Amino acid sequence: MVKKQIKGCFTTLGLSNISFGLPTNARKIINSVFLHHALRAGLDTVIINAKDIIPIGEIQTEQIKLAEDLIFNRHPNALSELIYYFDKTNVTITKNTSKLEEMNKDWDFDTRCYYRIVNRIKDGIEEDVVGSIANKLEKKLMNSSENNENKTLLKQYPELSHEAAVETLNEVLLPAMKEVGDKFGAGELILPFVLKSAECMKSAVSELEKYLIKKQGVSKGKLVLCTVYGDVHDIGKNLVKTIFSNNGYTVYDLGKQVPIQQIVDKIKEVKADAVGLSALLVSTSKQMQYFVEKAKELNLNIPTLCGGAAINSNYINRMAKADYVYRAGVFYCKTAFDGLNIMNKLRSPQRDKFIQEWNNKINQFEEKKIVEIKTNIDTIVSKVKPINPPMVPHVDTTVKLTPSEINLDEVWKYLNKKSLFVLSWGIRGKTASKMISESEQLLEKWKRKVIDEGLFSSSIVYSYFKCHKQDNKLVVESEKRGDVVFEFPRSTKSKHLCITDYFGKQDIVAFQVVTVGEKTASKIEELNSNNDYTDAYYLHGLAVETAEALAEWVHNRIRSELKIENNRGLRYSWGYPSCPDIMQHFLVWKLIDTTGAGMSLTSAGQIIPEYSTAAIVVHHPDAEYFLL
Repeated sequence: MVKKQIKGCFTTLGLSNISFGLPTNARKIINSVFLHHALRAGLDTVIINAKDIIPIGEIQTEQIKLAEDLIFNRHPNALSELIYYFDKTNVTITKNTSKLEEMNKDWDFDTRCYYRIVNRIKDGIEEDVVGSIANKLEKKLMNSSENNENKTLLKQYPELSHEAAVETLNEVLLPAMKEVGDKFGAGELILPFVLKSAECMKSAVSELEKYLIKKQGVSKGKLVLCTVYGDVHDIGKNLVKTIFSNNGYTVYDLGKQVPIQQIVDKIKEVKADAVGLSALLVSTSKQMQYFVEKAKELNLNIPTLCGGAAINSNYINRMAKADYVYRAGVFYCKTAFDGLNIMNKLRSPQRDKFIQEWNNKINQFEEKKIVEIKTNIDTIVSKVKPINPPMVPHVDTTVKLTPSEINLDEVWKYLNKKSLFVLSWGIRGKTASKMISESEQLLEKWKRKVIDEGLFSSSIVYSYFKCHKQDNKLVVESEKRGDVVFEFPRSTKSKHLCITDYFGKQDIVAFQVVTVGEKTASKIEELNSNNDYTDAYYLHGLAVETAEALAEWVHNRIRSELKIENNRGLRYSWGYPSCPDIMQHFLVWKLIDTTGAGMSLTSAGQIIPEYSTAAIVVHHPDAEYFLL
């Protein structure tokens, strides 16, 4: 475009920027393929380290395709597929052979504590914490040569020991956790490693608290934390609790599905310094807006930290500015460490300046206007033609499979390992390529643990119904419960698809619901309460992905019963673009009997426990996923 529009203009490129943040062993391939295409497009000069460029003819065809899929944005999974491939395949010329440096016995106790937290070496940290406090006490006593046993010495001088413990916390332990957070933000640490550092920090703080005078306290501030009403997801909220607690804050965790009035009452009761709200879905994130409106009404004047997959900075800024600016501050926290940084600023001497700068930014915030093109989308039809429905074994009869009837080893054959390792377990970034074999071993360990300890109580419910299409509505016929009508949106994209397009005037539809079970949620709560954050994180990830595997397993069972091809048809789960309204879960519950399956719905339509999915199964061979 530059060459065409600006005659005689030359171009240059800082090549490595285009792959910054990707795994190291993928960068050479991405950079080399990108450079190849940039040169063909007319690039004149490039800033590179020449030894890091591989001629296009020497790169494997599959690696070129992965790189080009990402560069040209060919499909939405291009990034995750590239990361997964290069995590498993070593394509670098030189290998990183550095090993964890062994702890030096000559280090002082402060250095040992710091090193243990950053490098996740939990065993022995309690003794080093005591040694750190004792050394600081000896300096205060001006008696470094005294040979008293550390713990005895600390008990003799409780006031000075308290001061020494506070110094160890503020000067050693908290800075160590800050480095862990910085490394996580820079992509040098994956989340499971962060949680292991947090476990180490928890042990250190538990020992340190023995030498604090409780009435004085050393809390940096008080945070009321919860997942908002109607939302059952709490993995993100639990991570926030862990990070804040291990950085010197007192956290009052109200749990999940918390009503606004309960949040308000707790803020007043504990005189909180800030409130943290978490939500996963768009529908439940509205509770954040309702809270801010209530806070304005009651003049609570409490800073509000908001996080979750469904929100972004524009949403939060718009919410904060509605009617009039909420001057205490409503802050978007993309990660737990973003929230920690904001909380640190709110509790610093620069608090007033920070709040004022935020207010100035919100006052200047103007959301971009989207010009809508007016079309009567409901009058548009797609080119999809219904087909004759397959024969079904039974109609309007609920099939239930209990834990004893579900072979998890068979189900796990449908487990998406890429999604488990990269998305649910967070094994990505600079250390990911070293962990592929370890990840496989970890998976096998957790599979056996789940079976041996009975951590999953999986259940499956599904049923077939007669149905017929009515414009964008699907009328599901049930003699037992009457007709149930589902309305689905039509896409504005070129094909103008709607789920109802795949059904005819006399057709068959299946609905399925699966869950990993209530036992899992209880076990995760138990692990978190015992400070086993990493195990809780791994179990949560496996539960989420096992729910998806269960859904795929029963979908294939449905295909088999319908006597159709293994790859024919699709299942659509609510909350995704094709069928976004999760309140339709109530319609599914009306059709199929979930009694005894260990599942229920929140008022917002979310399934409890969260490791569950519901789907409508379409048998049409041309079915595809689409955006609105």
